[in-house]
Amino acid sequence: MPPSIVITEPVPRWRVWAQFLLKAVLLSLFCAASFYAGMRYQQRQEGTQTVTISAAESKPTSASQGAVAAPAAVPFEDLLAARSVEGLQVQSLRVIRDGNNAGQLLYEFELANGGRLFEGRYEFLFFGLQDGRPQQWVFPPEGQPNGGSFRMRVASYVKTSGRIQLPSGLQPQAVVLQLQEPAGLRASRGVVLPEAAGKPAPAHTGQQ
Repeated sequence: MPPSIVITEPVPRWRVWAQFLLKAVLLSLFCAASFYAGMRYQQRQEGTQTVTISAAESKPTSASQGAVAAPAAVPFEDLLAARSVEGLQVQSLRVIRDGNNAGQLLYEFELANGGRLFEGRYEFLFFGLQDGRPQQWVFPPEGQPNGGSFRMRVASYVKTSGRIQLPSGLQPQAVVLQLQEPAGLRASRGVVLPEAAGKPAPAHTGQQ
């Protein structure tokens, strides 16, 4: 029996190119989809790490919370220490009881200024006891009619004196002279009153 012969027609060239291009497009789409999926996964992982690190950094430790919540107490000696800003100094301060009036104090102080002009007011901060409890008191009291008389200008040197009427029952033990400007404290100096020299320093309650 003679062998059968099958004759196939040649595939058109355009079909070969079409199949090749289709495979290339499909391969490119597959690669692009894989790359995009990998990038999304990496971004998601980095975002999770960033949130975790930020939360860990923003959470304060118990030690830092304690340091902020517990400010250091100011020693009483530091409150009486002389302070000077921009050349203004309290050179001397003298406060004694008035021999003719037990409820009054006499004061005298000298100021020297080696800096800019001082324009402000002066006041006294008293530490003492009232009804057996630590007490702080500011003179002149807020709203006092003659408070304007405690304003002053100091160009180079000033010496001034006056008297202070104490509240009933207040036993002053120490006093601080403060020179105040609108911007804040410019100079200060404190003394222990002679009658309280042998007594313990009053507790600093932080109230004025």
